[in-house]
Amino acid sequence: MIDRTALLAAAHQALRGKVGSFTWAGQRHVAKRLTAKRPLPGERLLIGWCSRRLAGQAPRTPALPPGPDYELRRLQTLAAAGVRVPPVLAFDQELMVLAHCGQDAFEIMRGLPRNERTRFLTRLATELADLHAAGHWHGGAQIKNILVQDGQTWRIDFEESALEALPLPLAQAYDLLLFLNILPLAGPVDEAESRELLPQLLAAYFARHPALPVRQCLIRLLPWALGLWRIARPLRGLSRKSIHRAGILIDSLESFLA
Repeated sequence: MIDRTALLAAAHQALRGKVGSFTWAGQRHVAKRLTAKRPLPGERLLIGWCSRRLAGQAPRTPALPPGPDYELRRLQTLAAAGVRVPPVLAFDQELMVLAHCGQDAFEIMRGLPRNERTRFLTRLATELADLHAAGHWHGGAQIKNILVQDGQTWRIDFEESALEALPLPLAQAYDLLLFLNILPLAGPVDEAESRELLPQLLAAYFARHPALPVRQCLIRLLPWALGLWRIARPLRGLSRKSIHRAGILIDSLESFLA
């Protein structure tokens, strides 16, 4: 039986920033402050436009209203639905304490040889597809927000309350784009490998979750993404690597969805 009062006291003493790990009773834990994200200017209008233009649906009524405890409630909801997320061990009005669930998948990916890297990322793509097929969405599906421990993966970072209002296919399409976007030119992955890898991951995802609404969201998004990429490409002050990475992703999507 965990002494939650003592665990919370240790978390308050150890936490200096927004999130951090600490050791208590011989075990590693993670403490995270409960904070509400401020809505961006025009956020509601943007969500409405994206929902109707890209998904052909009106925005959803959020199941979980935004607030400082939004991520806490989302973790509890996903855990109850059988999604592997770090167990919430204790919480109060200021922070929550989670079990430490291993190393982030991005760092693992960086250390793998190419063949193993492809198999590892393909596994993660199919697991994202399984999450979506079960009717869920992540909202922070970047590979760095997947932890690996004892051969199992755990999802973290569920702060994006604004995405609650997106139609489910659009939220899932957003997940897929986040997952793919960080991979081109990441670590040891060069351009040639990126252009070979992304279509494989798209194929693995849609083989596992052949969701036409998700595919349609991506098809509708492509012309807008391409237009924004062309505008951003010559602008100074923006990361050339990020723009080039986006170009590789757009090319891969165009080729796969054609």
